[in-house]
Amino acid sequence: MPAPPETPRRKPDPAGRDEVPQENPAETERLAEERISELQVEIDTLRRENEELRQAETECRRDEEALRREKDRVGAILSALDTGQSLVDPDMTIVWVNQEARDILPEQEPVGQKCYRYFESLNEPCEVCAARRVFATGEVARVEKCVSRRGRWMNIVAQPVKDASGRVTHVLESFTDITEQKQAEEALRESEAKYRTLVETALDIVLIHDSEKILYINPTGVNLLGASSPNEILGRNFLEIIHPDFRDRIRKNAAMDLLGEPSPTTQLQLLRLDGTPFWVEGKGVMTYIAGTPVVQVIMRDITGRKQMEDALRESEERYRSLVELMPDAVVVHRDGIIVYVNPACVRIAGAKSPEDLVGKPLDLFVSPEYRERIAGHIRRMEQEGTATPLVEQELRTLDDRTIQVDITATPILYQGQPSIMVVFRDIAERKQVEAKLRAVMEREHLRATELDATLASIASGVIIYDTTGAIVRVNEAVRKMIGRTSMSLDPVRFEERQAGFGVLRPDGTPLSLEATPYYRALHGETVQGEEVMVTRLNREPLWVDTSAAPIRDAGGTIVGAIAILTDITGRKRAEEALIRHTEELTRLHRELEAANREANLYLDILTHDIGNTENVSNLYAELLIESLEGEAAEYIKKLQSSVQKSIEILGTVSTIRRIYQASPDLKQTDLNRAIQGAIEGSPTSVIYHNGACHLVLADDLLPVVFNNLIGNAVKHGGPDVEVAVRVEEQGDEVLVTVEDTGRGVPDEDKEAIFHRYEQQKRGVGEGLGLYLVQILVERYGGRVWADDRVPGRPGKGAAFRFTLKKA
Repeated sequence: MPAPPETPRRKPDPAGRDEVPQENPAETERLAEERISELQVEIDTLRRENEELRQAETECRRDEEALRREKDRVGAILSALDTGQSLVDPDMTIVWVNQEARDILPEQEPVGQKCYRYFESLNEPCEVCAARRVFATGEVARVEKCVSRRGRWMNIVAQPVKDASGRVTHVLESFTDITEQKQAEEALRESEAKYRTLVETALDIVLIHDSEKILYINPTGVNLLGASSPNEILGRNFLEIIHPDFRDRIRKNAAMDLLGEPSPTTQLQLLRLDGTPFWVEGKGVMTYIAGTPVVQVIMRDITGRKQMEDALRESEERYRSLVELMPDAVVVHRDGIIVYVNPACVRIAGAKSPEDLVGKPLDLFVSPEYRERIAGHIRRMEQEGTATPLVEQELRTLDDRTIQVDITATPILYQGQPSIMVVFRDIAERKQVEAKLRAVMEREHLRATELDATLASIASGVIIYDTTGAIVRVNEAVRKMIGRTSMSLDPVRFEERQAGFGVLRPDGTPLSLEATPYYRALHGETVQGEEVMVTRLNREPLWVDTSAAPIRDAGGTIVGAIAILTDITGRKRAEEALIRHTEELTRLHRELEAANREANLYLDILTHDIGNTENVSNLYAELLIESLEGEAAEYIKKLQSSVQKSIEILGTVSTIRRIYQASPDLKQTDLNRAIQGAIEGSPTSVIYHNGACHLVLADDLLPVVFNNLIGNAVKHGGPDVEVAVRVEEQGDEVLVTVEDTGRGVPDEDKEAIFHRYEQQKRGVGEGLGLYLVQILVERYGGRVWADDRVPGRPGKGAAFRFTLKKA
């Protein structure tokens, strides 16, 4: 509202008097009119403002009434809610609550109290406070907490109440009791845990699929399907694990399950991941996963049951076949009337078919003198439920014959009703066999008598044992060996008197029971020529050569043992004399060795001197050949050849002496080096070598083998001969072949050429070369032989082969 114009005021008179100005009336009137106009304007303005104020007051009262009504309506709504409502200010003081909140503690007034003290009996705000979070963030906050004062779970939603500037002035908390929900959730978790535990530990397969993919399978299913983890199965089409013979049926069952229709329990075969089938019995039912219908299938492994059922069927078939095929007659009767007979009974009773016997009274086939006894047996079986012992009895047949039978009976259930099964056997043949057996026993007695006579005629001792080791028979030679000893040969176990005889091994140690020839023979071993010494016979020790063998029946079962004892005391004495003689020979051998060393000394001197003389002779022969001509030159050449052969023989003898004087120990030797050395010794000959490198067990004399074999091939193969040396691996050995294209070795000479001093076509050094080769190869643990270069064609060249052990 504009301020009214100020009116001129008179200045106060200092003397206390008012000074009346002198004015012009017209001016005064004008001024008065202006003032009146101004005042009128102010009055109109005030009227308008008063009207506006009245209208504003009316609107305010209307707004206040609307606000009051809205507040009452909101309060009524909040009070009518089944959730507690409270309004708190920033210092957590309750400024308003609805009736549901008041009912928490009806005996207290909540308004004005701290919310944490009223609701939770705490002295300070709780750690999980939705109101504090709203004051801090200005955003709606939700928490679930257990209010200990009430022992209830609450779901609290806190919403900000803001002023016009957006500042949070209060927080409205809504809290709902969710204890039952929490309990239901806990119960659901426990139920799910129990369900999962049940499924995970179930011995049956639990599988869930959506008619296509496998969504879940428990550990039992993983194990039975032969997988190492569920990941090998999950995601597969569920029909992949179904045997093809059952897929159509299972596909229909799955369709029924997804429609909520009950599918039948089904026996089927599943396939393991390796393709092997096994039997299960299962049923599916519809369930839901995340609102989607799926099929849960429970399957039990019935492979064992199937095997038992098959075994039971096989057993029943075997039992039926046994009864139908057995030679003994089987009769089942009930209340004295025959209800079943097997084919053997039809045959033995003289009938043509079972119909001739079924339905007939049992007494028809029982001789009159046995009927009362049979009736008593039947009554006792019915009362006690026990079988009757096997007895001999007479029965009558349909053709009025009387037969002797062994018969027994036992109570059974036949076709679900108490019955009696009778089994009998025609013993006519057995009676004949018994008569034959008596005749056989008489013959056996005769044979036993003959055996005694045979044993008496044998010079060596003979002892016969039964299967327990007891002596059952000895001949007179055994008694003579024992002589006047106090030991008895009555039929008792041998081990009970073994220590009494003092049986020792040849080295003088005691012979244990298990090592005795008779004990080993009773366990299936045949013992030949073992020597033992018996020391306790009241005289000098008795040496015995013992052999023993098991006695078997026709079926091969050991029924006893027989031991043959030969007195070798005299031979042992001769052996002792031989030992003494051997010792004397040993002494002589030492003396011969000394003489041999002396002879070797002389041989060394002779070899050295003769070798020098022959070398000089050879030199003079070469000079004479150069100076002579004609027939004289030919004689000198022959003389030189003889001198060279003599030099060669001396070399061979020296080599043999080196062989016998060398250490027997072998070492790693380079085979290729020995071959190359021999090849270099014949530079004018054509010699091939495959160059194989091997280390073999030999010594420094190995090159002698190749010098002799290659020299032999060059010397006897002719001017155009070609020689080849090959080395081949054969396991832990190497095979060396030296072959040539010469005239070869005839089959009849292939063995003799290795003999000492044999004058053969391929001989070397007066028959010592190949003999020397054989000595060295055998010294190295190998063998040597002559062969054809071309099998079956000796004239195409010879092949000398020998083996050496790898180092």
